[in-house]
Amino acid sequence: MRKIKILQAGDLHFDTPFKDLDKNISMISKEELLEVFSRIIDIAMENSVDILLLTGDIFDNLTINKKTLIFIKNQIERIDNIKVFISPGNHDPYNEKSFYKMINWPENVHIFEGSIENVVLEDLNTVVWGAAFNEYHVRKSMLKNINIKENYINIMTIHGDISNTDDGNEYNPMTIKDIENSKLDYIAIGHRHNFSGILRENNTFYAYAGCPQGRGFDEVGDKGIILGEVTKGAVNLNFIRTSKRNYYVEEIDISNSVSYDEVRLKILSAINEEDRKNNLYKIILKGEIESYINLNEAVILEKIKRDFYFVKVIDKTEVKLDFDKISEDYSIKGVYAKKLLEKMKEEDCDKEILQMALKLGIQSLSHEEVNLNDYK
Repeated sequence: MRKIKILQAGDLHFDTPFKDLDKNISMISKEELLEVFSRIIDIAMENSVDILLLTGDIFDNLTINKKTLIFIKNQIERIDNIKVFISPGNHDPYNEKSFYKMINWPENVHIFEGSIENVVLEDLNTVVWGAAFNEYHVRKSMLKNINIKENYINIMTIHGDISNTDDGNEYNPMTIKDIENSKLDYIAIGHRHNFSGILRENNTFYAYAGCPQGRGFDEVGDKGIILGEVTKGAVNLNFIRTSKRNYYVEEIDISNSVSYDEVRLKILSAINEEDRKNNLYKIILKGEIESYINLNEAVILEKIKRDFYFVKVIDKTEVKLDFDKISEDYSIKGVYAKKLLEKMKEEDCDKEILQMALKLGIQSLSHEEVNLNDYK
């Protein structure tokens, strides 16, 4: 049985603003995203891929650097022997204002422009199906009424968000039933930024590759593409990491620390040096500390920033309290703490807000400096 080799990638979001980062790191990250795409093209060439499926959101928003458009075109021209299919998504819908119309695409590129259509590749015994967003929202599933060509391998590239119902979201809400009924051999899907694993519904395989490079602390861990073979009724596909740097969120317990140097050492000992120097971290400080230790996120950041490529610090520590002493303390501080502790025992209370109020109140009543900006 004939096999075809595919590479699936999407959700590149070129020229994304990288809002979590400072200006300099943001500029570097934009350039590194171009490097990641160049590496994807390298992988396609090195593995003699037949078809490159780009599953939408190639562009991020209403602005893009002209240099980026030229770069994309130049990279695609490197693989003129590989068929390229693009399904525009919700961030880059295909319409009169589309960036897709600003590139003079090579002949090996096919961009889907609207509702479901197909392209027959006789030399590969394959039919490639696809569709495009024309607006920022598509409220009904586009994955309907697929009449596959029985003697061909049938694959699809599409952007959308799998849903339990036909109108479950605003991003082409395809259902599992839609996938099963399509009878396609494989569906390459874009929109979600995490690798889904290679999934199967009856005889149809499908997957999200995720994004090739994370863009913020809501996109943590390895990011990449899908590479491998598709044949009639079967696939051999694998996730390949392409992210140059990863985002990580680390919770670190600093209980019983009494100085900034102790806090720094606990942070550094929790993450190895190579990872710190090559990735981007959000450090969330947890645990209980004494009431007289007034942690300041800016001071901690200053202490550790040279040990990281990029780092943010969030203080979510709690005030360490001796409940026996509180019950015996008739001072304003003791009464205040006991009232809040009693409130926190109620089922419908917001414990996070009360913990914050407890920490602020104890600091204030202890005549310590309180920075309200730390609690926004």
